Amino acid sequence: MNLGRRNRVKAEGGMSSMTDLVFLMLIFFIIMSTMSEPGIPVELPSGTTGGPPDKPVLNVGITSDNRYLLTDDVDKFYSYEEIEPIIISKMNSDLSDNDIIKISGDKDADYQYVFRLIALAKDNEWKPILVFE
Repeated sequence: MNLGRRNRVKAEGGMSSMTDLVFLMLIFFIIMSTMSEPGIPVELPSGTTGGPPDKPVLNVGITSDNRYLLTDDVDKFYSYEEIEPIIISKMNSDLSDNDIIKISGDKDADYQYVFRLIALAKDNEWKPILVFE
């Protein structure tokens, strides 16, 4: 004669409550995203006080075919080996407070050509300013 229990309690967790919770969260986020305002006014800081100082600035540009040019001489293009001594001599010229170099690159220029100028500026303790147009 078998006197053991025939109705055993299963120790498995049900997934129906988890799917209900996920469904309710989905509905909540959909409703909240439609109720949010698309144009929330944000007070951004003005750029009138944070511009570069009134020191002389050396402007160097990088063209789309990865050649360098100085804004003083727009008709002549240089390689990095040619322009490096020119930049160093201009930055160390009679303007002793000239420590800012403005670097502007074309959107199609390779990053390594821009980074070379940044590394040159950091090695000589100049302050590079990057211009994005």
